[in-house]
Amino acid sequence: MNKLKDNTFLKKILLVFLIVQPILDCYLLYTDEIINFFHFSPTTIIRMLIIAFLFCILFFNKENKKNRKIIYIYGGLIIIYTILHYLITSGVDNSGYPTFAYSIITELFYIIRMLLPIAVIYLTYLLKPTKDEFIKLFLIVGLITSGIIVCSNILEISLASYGGGTIKGNIFDWFFSNKYGSQDLASKGWFNSANQISGLMFILLPICVYSLFEKITKPRIIIIILLVISMIMLGTRVASYGWLLIFIMMIILSLFFALIIKNIKFEWKKFLIIFLIMIFGIFLTFNAPIVSANIDHHESSEEELQKMRDEDVPTIKMLGYIGMNEEYYKEIYPYKDHKDFWKYVLDDVAPTKRVGNRNAQTLITYDVGKTYENFPRSLFGLGYSRFINAYLYLEKDFVVHFYTIGILGIILLLLPYVLIAVYGLFKYVKNKKFDLFTATILVMLVLPLGVSYFSGHIVDELIISLYLGFIGGYILCECKEESEYGQG
Repeated sequence: MNKLKDNTFLKKILLVFLIVQPILDCYLLYTDEIINFFHFSPTTIIRMLIIAFLFCILFFNKENKKNRKIIYIYGGLIIIYTILHYLITSGVDNSGYPTFAYSIITELFYIIRMLLPIAVIYLTYLLKPTKDEFIKLFLIVGLITSGIIVCSNILEISLASYGGGTIKGNIFDWFFSNKYGSQDLASKGWFNSANQISGLMFILLPICVYSLFEKITKPRIIIIILLVISMIMLGTRVASYGWLLIFIMMIILSLFFALIIKNIKFEWKKFLIIFLIMIFGIFLTFNAPIVSANIDHHESSEEELQKMRDEDVPTIKMLGYIGMNEEYYKEIYPYKDHKDFWKYVLDDVAPTKRVGNRNAQTLITYDVGKTYENFPRSLFGLGYSRFINAYLYLEKDFVVHFYTIGILGIILLLLPYVLIAVYGLFKYVKNKKFDLFTATILVMLVLPLGVSYFSGHIVDELIISLYLGFIGGYILCECKEESEYGQG
């Protein structure tokens, strides 16, 4: 029992818990059979139990009594929000859209899931990880994540990033075979979603590149190379091009602090190694299986469409002709119930704005919002469960959250990350601690939030948000220690 009062021991539990997150994200734990059996992913329950265990021990520790006030205030706001969210979202009359169904259990489960990384902020703040522990954590996670993707690709047992099933060829087929298309070669290891792992890479790669600027070691070089290869293997446009943008950003930051701020030393050897890895990555990218979101869609010319209109071809047939995925106008948002909407899509929406699953989701979501939204629902949302049940969870974070949890939900559950980043930047500059390391950890917190708008399904996925919570807690811990040091 004494160990449970030892913050060093509890910190080890937290760090090990964060290290094994890529293991917990194995797709086998998210299959329909597992979820139908448990009614949810057991991975999420494991995460909830461990975080709740650490939270309760630290919260009720007498030494942390002075930190409880903010938890009481925040907890009270969450309870009030949850009650009002339920009263408003459950009252939506969806009789004209029966698949847009509400589930209080799904709704509560989602809110609790969104609170887990907020709890990690609190845990990290109290447990005070060191800079060395911070860097080592992400180096190990980077090695595990990239190792899984690269090894499974080479062995051709990796899941395909798009379309389901396993890949049909490995990285060597990029160069020596043209039998397969991009969708057959893009690989995500054993992970549940290529999008989510792409978002995770935007957390891992910046700190791993920083670690090389800090100290050149063979393991660090290998981890960075594996991360670059794995991002290119994922095949998502965000990851396939994002790794290069991260390298350029880190080089610019390092030159800024070396030549302008002058609080780090310029070392040509480190820059040379970074440039060599970049050249290698660019060479791979030219042959990489980068998947276009609209790769399988066809769009007819306006002349062809007008001819079909003149011949009174039914709108539903024309939707298929322009390449609209029939799942959207037959199942998700049935044509028979929403004829005016689909006629509008066909007649008034530009081809580039309607072709592809993401565009279809966006158009339908906006129409759903226009149909059901009012001022209270703008504040509290229409409900996460409704959009999930309708298979309409838009791949644009923050936009989809406006419709699911509303403005107040965004403020309570997502805005803390942004506020911590702004506060951290202010404190680092004020205390003259703004250097390459602090700039990197701010980037690690902000970059995935920006990427989530374009990639989607990132900020509310625990494989990413738990690390965002850890980074946020670390920033707050550093700012507090620096303030206390200054006062002393």
